[in-house]
Amino acid sequence: MPKRWFFGCILSYLMVGSTWAQNPQSMNIFSREPLPQVKFELSDSDWHWLGRKREISVAVYAPEKPPFDLVTESGVWEGIAADYSLLVAYSLGLRIKVLRYADRTAALKGLEQGQVDMFIDYGNKNFKQADHLITSQPFNPSYIAFVSRNMPLASALTDSTDVKIAMPQGYLSDDWVKTYYPKAKITRYAFAPVALSSVAFGENDYFIGNLTETSFLIERNYANLLSITDVVSTDQITGPHFVFREQDQPLQHVVNTVLKAVTLVQHKAITSQWSQAEALWKSQPSFTLTAKEQRWLEQNPEIRVVINPLYAPFTMFDENGQFYGVGADLLRLIHLRTGLNFKVIEATSVADMFELVKQKKADFIAAMSYSDERDKQLIFTRPYVHPPFVLIVNNSATAPTSLSEIKTLAITSDNSLWQWLKKEYPQIELVKADNASLAMQWVKENKVDGAVHNLMGANYMIDRFFRGELKIASRIGDVPSQMGFAVRRDEPQLYSILNKALADISPRDISIIANKWQGTPDVKLDTWTVYRKEFYWLAGIFVALVLTSLFWNYYLRQEIARRKKTQTQLQEQIVFRETLFNSMLVPVYVIDREGNILNHNQAWTDFFKLDVTDLDKQALTSSTHPLYTIYSNLKEILNHPQGHSFHRHRYTISNGEEARVIMHQAVPYEDIHGAVNGLICSWQDITEHEYLLSELSSAREKAEQTNRTKSTFLATMSHEIRTPISAIIGLLELTVTNKSFSQTDREAIQVAYESAQSLMGLVGEILDMAKIESGELELAPKWTPFNELITPIVRVFDGLARQKNLTLYSHIDILHPDEIFVDSLRLHQVLSNFISNAIKFTEQGSVDVQVKFLRKNEHTAVLEMQVSDTGIGIAEKDQEKIFAPYKQSEAGKLQTGTGLGLAICSQLVKMMGGVIILHSELGKGTHITVHIPVEHRQRMHESVEPIAEVIKQIQPLHILAVDDHPANRLLLKSQLERLGHKVVEAENGDQALKQWQEDDFDLVITDCNMPIMDGITLTRHLRQDQTRAVTIFGLTANAQPEEKARCLAAGMDDCLFKPLRLTQLESLLNKVARQSHHPLENASSLEQLIDLDALQQLVQADQQLLEKLLTTTRDENIKDLDQVKQAVKTQDTLALGHSFHRLAGAAQIIGALEIEKLCRELQQACEQQVDFHEIQKLTDHLIQVVMTLNQAVDTYIAKEK
Repeated sequence: MPKRWFFGCILSYLMVGSTWAQNPQSMNIFSREPLPQVKFELSDSDWHWLGRKREISVAVYAPEKPPFDLVTESGVWEGIAADYSLLVAYSLGLRIKVLRYADRTAALKGLEQGQVDMFIDYGNKNFKQADHLITSQPFNPSYIAFVSRNMPLASALTDSTDVKIAMPQGYLSDDWVKTYYPKAKITRYAFAPVALSSVAFGENDYFIGNLTETSFLIERNYANLLSITDVVSTDQITGPHFVFREQDQPLQHVVNTVLKAVTLVQHKAITSQWSQAEALWKSQPSFTLTAKEQRWLEQNPEIRVVINPLYAPFTMFDENGQFYGVGADLLRLIHLRTGLNFKVIEATSVADMFELVKQKKADFIAAMSYSDERDKQLIFTRPYVHPPFVLIVNNSATAPTSLSEIKTLAITSDNSLWQWLKKEYPQIELVKADNASLAMQWVKENKVDGAVHNLMGANYMIDRFFRGELKIASRIGDVPSQMGFAVRRDEPQLYSILNKALADISPRDISIIANKWQGTPDVKLDTWTVYRKEFYWLAGIFVALVLTSLFWNYYLRQEIARRKKTQTQLQEQIVFRETLFNSMLVPVYVIDREGNILNHNQAWTDFFKLDVTDLDKQALTSSTHPLYTIYSNLKEILNHPQGHSFHRHRYTISNGEEARVIMHQAVPYEDIHGAVNGLICSWQDITEHEYLLSELSSAREKAEQTNRTKSTFLATMSHEIRTPISAIIGLLELTVTNKSFSQTDREAIQVAYESAQSLMGLVGEILDMAKIESGELELAPKWTPFNELITPIVRVFDGLARQKNLTLYSHIDILHPDEIFVDSLRLHQVLSNFISNAIKFTEQGSVDVQVKFLRKNEHTAVLEMQVSDTGIGIAEKDQEKIFAPYKQSEAGKLQTGTGLGLAICSQLVKMMGGVIILHSELGKGTHITVHIPVEHRQRMHESVEPIAEVIKQIQPLHILAVDDHPANRLLLKSQLERLGHKVVEAENGDQALKQWQEDDFDLVITDCNMPIMDGITLTRHLRQDQTRAVTIFGLTANAQPEEKARCLAAGMDDCLFKPLRLTQLESLLNKVARQSHHPLENASSLEQLIDLDALQQLVQADQQLLEKLLTTTRDENIKDLDQVKQAVKTQDTLALGHSFHRLAGAAQIIGALEIEKLCRELQQACEQQVDFHEIQKLTDHLIQVVMTLNQAVDTYIAKEK
């Protein structure tokens, strides 16, 4: 700020100097104070002279001299001199004209030359008569101010030390200064602001200048840096005044008349616009002292005042040890008004301050709040501030808000509120504090609930030393504190002087001081005196501890030496465990029983993508912790560790960026007493693993859905295409076998028959390929005689070869004695496809088929099949693709077919574990070799019942045929009647059920898919309502394994696929007829009761094993029959059902299907709580049948032996 004033002055001087040197600048005058009415008297001649004058011109000059002369903006002049100039002109009824010159010399020259009427001088020089100039009386006092950085309370006018003094040029003489400071080093500055700033920044010790100017600059720029230490007057200079030419004495007369008429109040009003310290300029105080008071002042040039340096903002010391605060400013005002010099004495508690005054080591206390108890000891002057008492508490949401919530309250001794608090709040424990600062510190340390202080001091202390820690909760009491001086009772003169001095200070001045210290910068408080006693005690205790430590040092060194080795080993163990702990790739952490994290490894830190420091400090019980969801389960382990020795569970937690799926493990750890102290936990991040599983599951589900869609399509296509084709094939078969047609008709029908079979074959190939692609095609290997496996296939193609005039050669060992374990149907399909293709693509020559049985060892062999032809051959480029689905060679595209045959053969051979080798040359023929590994065994010998004898034993069956398709129903009826059976038709399941209830049938053949009621539902109704054994065959065009499984699950005996051949149907019906017309109880041989051939295949022709199986079954049947009889006596249907279940299982194993069906029906009857008499009737029949079976087993075993 001083530099700003300095450079402003220099700049303004440079800017206007060159112009003003020639022509002065006309200025507009501005006054902030309304012009007062000045009462004065002039003679008539004076008024006549003024009437002729009409205008007065005033000369001012650069540089500025604030606050007397200021140029605030271009062409505008203001300041104290401007205010008095305007006041004079206004009072005399004159217009005023202001001219501003470049400097003081130019202005004087303008005055002498008559350019202006008067010139303003600021008191730096006295004009004499010889100068042809005359002056007015001063319009402002000429007091001299002494300024320093310190703020002393005593006079600093005499200082014999080497001091550095700053002064403006032309102000006072050096000799005058030397009278006060003999050794002073005086530095003159061009401008007062620059000189003053040199003291503020430590370049000089004192500044001497005009009091009005100095006060203005300090208030604006150095309020907290500089202070006025003394004010004196001298006749060397006068105050600011007007200067006239000697011939303008009338003007001097009227101006002096106006200035003399200005009252002291009006002077103050003008000056107060520019400085708030007008009270400092009084040459004498406005109050008077008595003779005793004056003598007391003379006898006591220095008065001792005691202060508490921690009583902010009333009494404080800054970091340089200077006395600061409200009390300091008041004492400084009193010093300047009365000349009293004060010496500061320090005390740190209320009790100490009172004790110093009472012991006459001090004269009065600078700041103390009034109370009745204190007034009994000291005399209190009039208070200078009246702040209310307030309650100070901790700055927290749970802090007390009123005295009713306080339990302990810190308060200084003899506080005026002490008795009031005892009376109004007896429940509060009052704790005495040496001073208010210490009381507030106790609140911060939670030693007390609250503290009492006045509002002014509380605000200051909280804002600067307890910000954010303490707060003011409420006002206490109705009577405010009364801060004043406390004087020793034996000093009435001092008490009177202080009271008069305080009364002389205006309330506005006191308010200015109070506001100043409410907003003053922080002042560091010296707390040494407060805690020095405690420090001495602590120092003594510390010394005692040191001595004790030295005494024990020798002993401890020996103990340390012994433990050092052990400690080193423990440290090595700790380092090893820490390294092992942090080297684990999975996050590991340890918690205590409260869920606090005690330790964790680096992997735990790396897992979280946020500030781990915050997570370390949070317990798992915090809802914001990522592991909060896990803690509920961990708490269960902590509370019941016996059942959770190892806890493993899946959780989803957040790492700060995304949700992660983890597999979490927790193991309790115990202390030396076996109590669980916490958990050692870890986890594995399985997010990617689960994502891959999810993707795999989704892909699998998609594939399965696609497969199900394909299966549904295949089932529909199979049913919709096979159904009409089956009817065509069946009807053509009946026609072909009917000998009533002529040879020509029969040949035509034969062509149609073969074409239908070819079409059915194409559909079958498509379905087989689809099954292979979906993985649903399964092989069904069985033991098959080698000599019966291949020959029938070759014979099928004899006629086709003869039609094309080709020779079909075959080399097959038809006398080979072994059986091979192979899916004969799929083997037929492979060989047939190769022979068919060879004949199809050969126009002349031959086709050669060779089948060899290459034995490898006792149980395994290789089946080698070779098919050669002399046909057109296959180009080399086509050989790579002919085994792919729907791919054909160029020649193949000219033939009928789907292109699936070789692809299906390739897949089937691969499923059998074999390989296909192709050799072909275009125009010369093709040679295909197939190697299939098979198991082999010696062929089983079995007795074959003569067909003629079997046929004689077959009786016609009563058959219910159910089909919604008229053609299929006609075909089925025709086939059954051709075979000699009686047939009843039904269009749907509902009609069939009614016919079943009205008639007895030996066999039911039903289509599986029908409207109204399908075959599956019909079967369930028949099985539920049947009273005797009946055979049910399903019939479907859906050649899918799932369809057959669904039919068998519903209770059908078998599921047949369309089209049915006469030979196939005849074989099935013969078997049913034998079972229907040979009642079990009348059967005598084991072959009639069970499927002995299948049983022999099951035991692989091991006769000894077969006999053991039959003997075990017989023995178990005897035991089960005994339990059945016992349960019948007690009518225990639950036990009966269990026994029937066991009998059914045994019958199923040996192939006694009729007995199994009877047992299942009885088991179902028991579960459905059918009338027990019906159950008993059927049970008697079952007992007879099982006994017959047991007898047949005994007969068979005896015959074999």
